[in-house]
Amino acid sequence: MNNVTPKFHRKTESSKEDDHSGTGIPPSPSKPSFVRGGASTFVWLLLAAVWLFPLGWTILSSFKTSNVAIFDRPFSLPRGITFANYQQAIRAGNLDDYFINSILVTGLSVALTVGCGMWAGHALARHGFPGRRFWLALFFVGMILPVQSFIIPLGDLLQSLGINDSLWALILPYTAQSLPVAILLFAAYFQGIPAELTEAARMDGVSTARFYLQILLPAARPAVATVAVLTVLNTWNEFLMALLFIVDPTMRTLPVGMIAFEQAHNTNYPALLAGLSLMAVPALIAYAIFNRQVIAGVTSGAVK
Repeated sequence: MNNVTPKFHRKTESSKEDDHSGTGIPPSPSKPSFVRGGASTFVWLLLAAVWLFPLGWTILSSFKTSNVAIFDRPFSLPRGITFANYQQAIRAGNLDDYFINSILVTGLSVALTVGCGMWAGHALARHGFPGRRFWLALFFVGMILPVQSFIIPLGDLLQSLGINDSLWALILPYTAQSLPVAILLFAAYFQGIPAELTEAARMDGVSTARFYLQILLPAARPAVATVAVLTVLNTWNEFLMALLFIVDPTMRTLPVGMIAFEQAHNTNYPALLAGLSLMAVPALIAYAIFNRQVIAGVTSGAVK
């Protein structure tokens, strides 16, 4: 007779854990992760409400008709939508002229910052030359140097150039102030673009201007959007240089013009809030439109 050895199947510890109470039903997923996710969402929504409440209150109060409506019922909705306060702010405060000046200063500063920053950033990322680390360190110092530290020699320089009390007295300093961040962002972004792109353009005989405008600029759209939005936010609300370097009232930008309007109409709060809304909304709209490109440009530059 053949001896038959019985086979015993030993259940491992892991299989015992998988077999929930001997029923074969896997354990139910834990809820703490869902609770943590809901709590995190609630906290972010609360922070967003806290940050957006002053802006919303300013815009809604700008449609109220008198100071009494603001002080007696500060958190109530306006009874009707009227643009009389905006018309008064534009006509009495000359905010339309200040708005045009701010548009010109901001637009030219963005164009110069993007053009020069892209050029210098590509050189730092793709061309090895002596002193490259020195220039990177110099641009980094330019990022952390406050404007108050060089405001006096800058004023003397603008006066010696003969461009003081003009829009160029703001455009050139704004561009120089925004260039360090722009150059470092472009340099970090261009390091992730294949070097074969530049080599292929050279082999095809593409000119330098065409290479930057038709090849490099479309490839760096996230970085361009990031630099443009950061420059807009920095230049649109800048006050110190606009106050010190501009004396002619017709050359004022919106921040300085709002101070003059506030001094002349310091008791008409609906009109003041209308002027503040005109000054704040364009920059917020620019960021709301390009926020995805800004995040993409920053993150891509960070990981590359």
